[in-house]
Amino acid sequence: MIRFASTAGSRASRVHAAIILVAASLGAAPLLAQTRPSPAVEPPAATASRPVPGPVYEIPEFSRAVANGTRSRDGRPGAKYWVNRARYSIDATLDDARHRVIGHEQVVYRNNSPDTLRRIAVHLRQNAFASGNARNQPAPITGGMRLSRVAVNGQVITARTTGPAAVPITSVGKRRTSTETGYTVDGTVMWLQLASPLLPGDSARLDFAWNYDPPLSPSDGRQGREAGLYLIGYWYPQVAVYDDVNGWVADQYTLGAEFYMDHADYDVRVTVPHGWVVGATGTLQNAAEVLSPSARQKLALARRTGAVVHVVEPGAGAGAAFAGKGASATWHFAAPNVRDFFWGTSNRYVWDATRALVGGDGAPDARPDTVDIFSFYRRSAAAAAWPLGGARFTRDAIEQLSKYLWPYPWPVMSSMEGVLESGGMEYPMVTTMQSWADTLSLAGDLMHETGHMWFPMQVGSNETRYPWMDEGFTQFDVAQGMRALYGEPRNGGRAGDSEPGQRELYLRVARSGHDMTLMWNGDLYPQNLYFIMFYDKTAAALAALRGIVGEETFHRAYREYGKRWTGKHPYPYDFFNTMNDVAGRDLSWFWQSWFYQPWPLDQAIASVQTAGDSTAITIDDRGLATMPVRLAVTRRDGSVQRVEVPVDGWLGGSRRQVVRVAARPAVTKVEIDPDGLFPDMNRKNQLWESTR
Repeated sequence: MIRFASTAGSRASRVHAAIILVAASLGAAPLLAQTRPSPAVEPPAATASRPVPGPVYEIPEFSRAVANGTRSRDGRPGAKYWVNRARYSIDATLDDARHRVIGHEQVVYRNNSPDTLRRIAVHLRQNAFASGNARNQPAPITGGMRLSRVAVNGQVITARTTGPAAVPITSVGKRRTSTETGYTVDGTVMWLQLASPLLPGDSARLDFAWNYDPPLSPSDGRQGREAGLYLIGYWYPQVAVYDDVNGWVADQYTLGAEFYMDHADYDVRVTVPHGWVVGATGTLQNAAEVLSPSARQKLALARRTGAVVHVVEPGAGAGAAFAGKGASATWHFAAPNVRDFFWGTSNRYVWDATRALVGGDGAPDARPDTVDIFSFYRRSAAAAAWPLGGARFTRDAIEQLSKYLWPYPWPVMSSMEGVLESGGMEYPMVTTMQSWADTLSLAGDLMHETGHMWFPMQVGSNETRYPWMDEGFTQFDVAQGMRALYGEPRNGGRAGDSEPGQRELYLRVARSGHDMTLMWNGDLYPQNLYFIMFYDKTAAALAALRGIVGEETFHRAYREYGKRWTGKHPYPYDFFNTMNDVAGRDLSWFWQSWFYQPWPLDQAIASVQTAGDSTAITIDDRGLATMPVRLAVTRRDGSVQRVEVPVDGWLGGSRRQVVRVAARPAVTKVEIDPDGLFPDMNRKNQLWESTR
């Protein structure tokens, strides 16, 4: 649990009591720990003061949620926690001749909150491509989303062209009321003024009819169209999140930071030209209506055997894979308990299928669940890696991350190639990906985008305001999955797919003087630092935390956070509090150093001097981040003594600490952080070796 009061004096007084000594023999000669005095840390010298991390501070809205009983300071959802829910029924048609998506939807939105809602916020994210709206990068202009019907509880409402514009509600308890009805569109957000307030426990039915033109690639790196290919993302009016901390959270979508969404149930029918393959969030409900018996047999074979099976191959014989003969076909998908719905379609796709086996641990008779794995790609030199690895790497990612985190919960996982110029994009049960020719890069990107099926697809954090809570966690998970499958990187592979590489990517920027806080809204972040900080700095910080609390404790706490907040909306403090709770430690100093502050780490060995029966090792803290000091002391007989200098001395404001160890056998080498767990700026000043 986070403590909200602490003093430097009390920290300093605990220095001696907190010393931890671990000794182990790493060479042929025995470690003579039994005959040597225990190492001692001298009281910190009177050196220049340093910044001292204070207690973790939280936004007032979160403090109010704790007082209201919806959150807690042990990291668990409060006894009164709630989350609103919706059911979407959507019919969409692709008009390939006009490059247009035409849709109609009904939404049943249930107010599970204790608040009376007088307005409803709805995202129209395709308006990011309408002229005049704010964007943080160049983009094609499509006209955005064109609404032809808006209704609430069967009553058509119209756009308000006079009177004050709707003002977003930014906090619970402060609401503006109005007797006017109708809707206003402010950029990418629509505000519906309700004729009858939505009471706690009641539902409202919303109806929308709309159309829009998917932007021609390149658009925003997440969705769009190319010849014979459409990847359809954030394409329908979606009710914004109303949560217990901030009320309506309806930030503008500016093509930068990503999304904040409620979990909901989706029933979607997609009509496309006959002979086009459709991949989507959810499970196909009408396979017999759109796929031939031979195609369905191939899907069954892949599910039964785990082999990679070609279901559809484009070209002259592709028609044999489809049922019916009309000009179009309607594919029906159902997806319960997901936070979004995505679909893609093409007449140029190869469709490969295999399976993943997840879970099955625990009870003796438990059987693993089978997940259908689909890979959709075009055959080209640019996409040469996909036939070899698209399905296999997606399967490997699902199975490996299910082992490291917890079992993947849905029955399908698909990867779809195309449109994107670099990297990939995640949607529930679907990833989209650039046309990789390099297999190891494809494996790394699929591990990352598939990793998002846990954060934020299950653990529903706010990606816009706290990108590190999904990107950073997933980047860390990528390194765990890639190491388990392929070992530590030596030659080949990308730096961002391994812990050493992630650490070095962050340090390269920190050494240039551009370290930044992680607790900053993603849309306000410098774009040239967005990926390094939110992805790699977060991953390096998590690896460092694991080094502090230990592998078992870290893993247990990390998974416990996921368990507590699956299907819910955690804020950063919920993560901090959960890790503190499970670890049984107040880690406020760590959260402050690595998440709130732009503080680099630089610990150095200033000197090693022997006098009489003791050797004094002087350690300087030349950076700003406070961390314990791990020492490996190597002696002439080959034995290695491990010493840990706790963080307390630095928390007292010291810049220097002295550790005394036995002088015999002679000390030949001293190294800080010999296991390379912490992201230190200068490894060269962490090693001392005797010249004798």
